[in-house]
Amino acid sequence: MSIESDFEDHDETTTTQPRKIKVMIIDDNSVNLTILSRLLNKHFADTIQLTSVQNSGLAALDQLTKDEVDLILMDIDMPVLSGVETTTAIRNNDSHSENSILEQNMKVPIIAVTTSDAEEQRELYRQVGMADCVSKPIAIPKLRMAIEEAMKTVSTNG
Repeated sequence: MSIESDFEDHDETTTTQPRKIKVMIIDDNSVNLTILSRLLNKHFADTIQLTSVQNSGLAALDQLTKDEVDLILMDIDMPVLSGVETTTAIRNNDSHSENSILEQNMKVPIIAVTTSDAEEQRELYRQVGMADCVSKPIAIPKLRMAIEEAMKTVSTNG
C-alpha cells in the first residue's frame, strides 16, 4: 500500500488524483528544518505537501488551532515544550492559548524525528501518542516506512 492510496481528493476535476498528505514539521533547529524540508520535497514530492514548518512546540500548537494537517514530524529535544510535551498537549487539546486545537489535529499521526531513540524513549513516545520514531540522521527508506505505517493507521481508524 502506498502512502497516497487512502487520501483521494474528492474534487470533481481531480477524482483520479490522490490528495497529497499535508505535513507539519516541528523542530527548533533551523538547519534540521531545512534538511527535512528538502528531503520531503525531493523524495516525497508526489505524495506530501509540506504545509507548515514550525520552530517550536508553542508555535505548532497555535498553528494547529487554525489549519488541519494529516501528519506531524516532530523533534523531541526542544526548549520550552519538548516533543513529548507538545504531543501530550495536542492529544489533550491544550493549545496553551484561548483557542482549541482543531478536532482532526488531536488525532493526527505524529512521528518523532530525533537522536533520542533508545528503546525506553521510543516506549515513552508511544505512551504519549506518537505513531513512530525515526532516527537522525534520517534514512529515507525508514522515513517512508514510518509515514506509510502512520497513514495506514489513519485510513483504517478514521
